Amino acid sequence: MKKIKRKNLTIEDVATYCGLSRATVSRVLNREKTVRRETFIKVEKAIQELGYTPNVMARALSGGARNTVAILLPDVSIPYYANLLEGADEVAEEKNYHLFMKTGNYNKSVLNLLDQERVDGFIIRNSGDPEVDRSIINKINRYELPFVFIGKPMDENNLSISIDNVGGAREMAHHLADHGYKNILFITGPEKKIDSRDRIYGFKLGLQEKNYDPDAVIYIQGDFTRECGYKIARNFFSQKKVDAVFTGNDQTALGVLHYFYEAHIRVPQDIAVAGFDDAFFSEFLFPPLTTVRQPMYEIGAVAMENIIQRIEGGGVRKSRIILPTQLIVRESCGCKQTQHS
Repeated sequence: MKKIKRKNLTIEDVATYCGLSRATVSRVLNREKTVRRETFIKVEKAIQELGYTPNVMARALSGGARNTVAILLPDVSIPYYANLLEGADEVAEEKNYHLFMKTGNYNKSVLNLLDQERVDGFIIRNSGDPEVDRSIINKINRYELPFVFIGKPMDENNLSISIDNVGGAREMAHHLADHGYKNILFITGPEKKIDSRDRIYGFKLGLQEKNYDPDAVIYIQGDFTRECGYKIARNFFSQKKVDAVFTGNDQTALGVLHYFYEAHIRVPQDIAVAGFDDAFFSEFLFPPLTTVRQPMYEIGAVAMENIIQRIEGGGVRKSRIILPTQLIVRESCGCKQTQHS
């Protein structure tokens, strides 16, 4: 991306920064369905980095917020967030609401939006840091604005939408046990992340239900990145061997598979690999990755439906909504079918 000087930014500046045409950026801002997902993410990221305010937001600023919802995401580069945004945006369009995204520093983003009265409500993806999440929720509550929290709630009174991380990991444990894999390496996510802890708990629970000893599994903490998966695999497999590797997300699995390719370790002939997320690239890997699908599109849609309901004064039937995951069975675990039966 090209660097440009700070000034009163225009749509042309955003286009220059992205290396795209003005028309393409305009289509992204207008949420046209013909825009490729990768382009949408690229432009949205540029908008955040430049601090550009689209005209639709300028109109809202002239008299306070007007049917405007902000969605806070910790990192737009994470692949499955594109599906979440797509689900939220489709509902927003149907209901004549404006949706815009903020990433990075949650506290700074929330304070700016609250001070400028730019939004009617928030959709917040948990940041992974409970202290940060608690801080921003307290700030929003002081302004008496509605919000929907995506992830495990900090407070049972807050409306939250999450996936069944425990159930998804439990089902994967059953599947690997049914294959007869006894020596398993589990590359987890960071300990402080609730999603990671829930997946560890669910995996152990699933193994116990299959009369496996969960303490016999080798657990190595990762950070949910491809680079971490590669490094852990390189360090571990230079000394030890296992029957199967389960990773806390698909990005980590991607790094593991990269190392196996370089080391001439065959998957699944020599070792099985499974992930969690069903990121967009998972079915295109070689071999295609067995994983647990998160219903991110549905999460985005349900979050938007509920925040609009709260903005317009309607009550909500539940304080916590938990959506089920789905085991997606492909070839990396040793199976030939393409979906779970």
